Amino acid sequence: MKFLNLFFIFCFLLTPIFAQTPLSELKEEAKQHLIDLISFDTAQPNPQEINAVRYIYTILNKNKIDWEIYRPQKARANLVVKLKSSLPEKEKKPTLLLISHLDTAAIQGDWSVTPVKATVKDGRIYGLGSRDAKNYAAINLTLLTYFAQHKELLNRDLVFLFTADEEAGSEMGLKYLLDKNPDIFKNIRFALNEGGGIIADQQQNLLFVEAASKMYLDILLTANAGGGNSAQGSQDNAIYKLSQALRKLQDYELPYKLTPFTKKFFEDISKIQDQDAQTTINVLLNPSEEKYFKQAAAIISEDSFLQTQIQDSIAPTILTSSEEANTVLPQASALLNCRLLPSTDPQEFFNKLTQLFEDDEDIILTIKEQPILPFPQPKDTFNDELYFALEKSAKEVYGENTKILMGISPASSESELLRRFGILTYGIGPRFFISQKPEKDEQRGGPHQADEFIEEDSFKEQFEITFLTLKNLLNETE
Repeated sequence: MKFLNLFFIFCFLLTPIFAQTPLSELKEEAKQHLIDLISFDTAQPNPQEINAVRYIYTILNKNKIDWEIYRPQKARANLVVKLKSSLPEKEKKPTLLLISHLDTAAIQGDWSVTPVKATVKDGRIYGLGSRDAKNYAAINLTLLTYFAQHKELLNRDLVFLFTADEEAGSEMGLKYLLDKNPDIFKNIRFALNEGGGIIADQQQNLLFVEAASKMYLDILLTANAGGGNSAQGSQDNAIYKLSQALRKLQDYELPYKLTPFTKKFFEDISKIQDQDAQTTINVLLNPSEEKYFKQAAAIISEDSFLQTQIQDSIAPTILTSSEEANTVLPQASALLNCRLLPSTDPQEFFNKLTQLFEDDEDIILTIKEQPILPFPQPKDTFNDELYFALEKSAKEVYGENTKILMGISPASSESELLRRFGILTYGIGPRFFISQKPEKDEQRGGPHQADEFIEEDSFKEQFEITFLTLKNLLNETE
């Protein structure tokens, strides 16, 4: 049995939806904005988003659109635009926020093209941030100038926010704005952000909408031993002990979990699976015994994305020990980056990890960064106007059999901060990308990877579904 890979992409031919709207021109405008934005080096750890912000406000000035800039530091900048509906306040629908961040992850790997200069070839746009998340910024900038010219369409106020520092925790970006300028968000009820995408096959198209995210938890694992000169060759070596501890973690079986939210996710995803996969999902959702639940969950977790929906994760990232070839330090450490399901208790999770090493006094675990509790929990049902606008738009772009799939993003994003502020936030995006290289080979082309790119067709689809979502939301009546 083989599960349909959730990142398998099927290409679609799109039909113009609004004959009266120059949709093709708007798509080309957004594409040019993306090409231009990629040329500004906003890579962590020194992103200098001010350069991208200057590009944006130059465009806004040409269109006579008012804007506000917020700079926690000279080179770090956030830009906010509020488009006001001309309706009386009591007649306006709830305000919608469109948010995108301007910084990118650090340049990593061996690029075959220049990372901070867009390269357009073979139907793709290459460049740092092409998928994460300057594509969103380019789309939002195009929508901003369009709706500023067509304010008669607005049945609600729109707020556009271009932020700094998302890739490093948003201290200079959204966190700064929420803390220092909360009035920006005062009347916002809904938000569209990154985090989702199209999952498709020949039977059923799904618009994956990020409706929740995982908690971010960093744990430092430290191994203690004797130190000294490497010439002594002692087996009492902290690096050996660290590697043994990491192997124990690798063998540790994290529990599988289901909530009403994830049950609904698997009910929906079952519809595009083959008969064997549907049977396995049915066992997961309705197990006669606990062992059958675990067996079904283990099979389902062979798909790495499905696994993120039902299991916490632990990933060793930064390893630290001596920097001298001839020195053995008495300590070696590994940073464990953990992503926890919204229903997980972080302290309980940490306590269970420490219990793995309770008989080894040389292994110490310390929490370095933990989530703020209570953590935003996903809804069990979705019947809000933004959800219905997304559903209608997905059908218009990808066909009447398209369904909405509400799920959990494995990654962290600014959406968590907005949800904490009481703003209902959904993440959408382009068709999911999967590297064409074998699993054990170097991964390229995706977010945070060398040769990051977005397909031109995928980018234009992303623009269209975002544009139509706004159109449908703004056309909504009682």
